[in-house]
Amino acid sequence: MASANGEIREPRTGLYTRAFFDEVIGRELERSRRHGIDLSVISAVVDLASLRASVGEETAEAVLVQTARTLAANVRETDFVTLWGEDEMLVLLFDANGADCQRKIELLGSLFAGWREGNGPVPVPVRIGLGGATHEVHVLFAGTLQSVREAARKNL
Repeated sequence: MASANGEIREPRTGLYTRAFFDEVIGRELERSRRHGIDLSVISAVVDLASLRASVGEETAEAVLVQTARTLAANVRETDFVTLWGEDEMLVLLFDANGADCQRKIELLGSLFAGWREGNGPVPVPVRIGLGGATHEVHVLFAGTLQSVREAARKNL
């Protein structure tokens, strides 16, 4: 399965594209409902605007790529990491309940903690907000997705 332009991965980061995510999510939500499988999502938002102002576009893009690599390297093979927007990545966690999602957020938060003090991919502070939620059968996923994205932006 591929997106309209045939690409399933975004070339800069190597993450799945939003179009491919849109194709996959319907199928996975149905599978979640049908089999009672938990499905969680984590949003990671990079404060690219501040980075661009302090270190320039090229370095900000390098931070985005490193953030993508860090996320991809710290999820299971069955999970799905996508570039959702210019500064936002989503991690779809299959068979992950609320506690699993919280543990993953804590792990990622600890990996990114040093970045806030300039101990990350560049010697300036990098702010990354994280938020997460778990899909429940009686809750619309669109609402879950919106709440997780808002939480990540608040945590910048």
